[in-house]
Amino acid sequence: VLDKTVYISGAEGGIGKALCDTFRAEGWMVVGADTKPCTHNNCDLFFQEDVSNAKSISRIRDSLKRKKLSIQCLINNAAVQLEKKMLDTTEDEWNSVIQTNLGSIFLSTKYFFDLLKDCSIINVSSVHARATSKGLSAYVASKGAVVSLTRAMALELACHGVRVNVILPGAIETGMLKKGLDRNNSPEQAMERLIKATPLGRIGNTFDVARLALFLADNEQSSYITGQEFVCDGGVLAGLSSE
Repeated sequence: VLDKTVYISGAEGGIGKALCDTFRAEGWMVVGADTKPCTHNNCDLFFQEDVSNAKSISRIRDSLKRKKLSIQCLINNAAVQLEKKMLDTTEDEWNSVIQTNLGSIFLSTKYFFDLLKDCSIINVSSVHARATSKGLSAYVASKGAVVSLTRAMALELACHGVRVNVILPGAIETGMLKKGLDRNNSPEQAMERLIKATPLGRIGNTFDVARLALFLADNEQSSYITGQEFVCDGGVLAGLSSE
């Protein structure tokens, strides 16, 4: 019997798929959502919906209510990245990134709140919330705001028995990382430089993030942890950029 349910947005992305695989392997009922159709077998329920849209989130909530499901872990993982400098970014592009990466967290928490039972909320941000590169202004703004929102949520929801934490992945082997490396003249050399700059000497894989999320979801192992940032980057942010 699957007595714990996890909701995962962005379930079709690299990290999203690893989250689905990891939680399903540990006996959780997995509810996934993504704008793309489901291509793997580790979702017990899947909603092809735009989680940045209130009507879409409302449809998902109503379906879960009809099935009499409660949510023990809510993972806000949906994200888009826009590779544009701020002055070249249109208002529509800016609003789209902010609404997907940040607004979807507000919507899922607000609309699903009555379904949350002894719940752990895990928001997925990025190391770009701490240190970043040129040409990612909207993405960076959204991910920095996710960290701040996590703290506010943790304070406001603690009285309801809900914990809220945020994961900041670094260089993880995903399509998003590949797209970033492809901006270089030599993606292979860019990858080599990235590995060399990482103290642990490797690029992270999606299951590094998923296993951290599993720990934060566990109300026994992480029951006294809320409002915290968890950087998963192989040690990159620990060093001085000038060295």
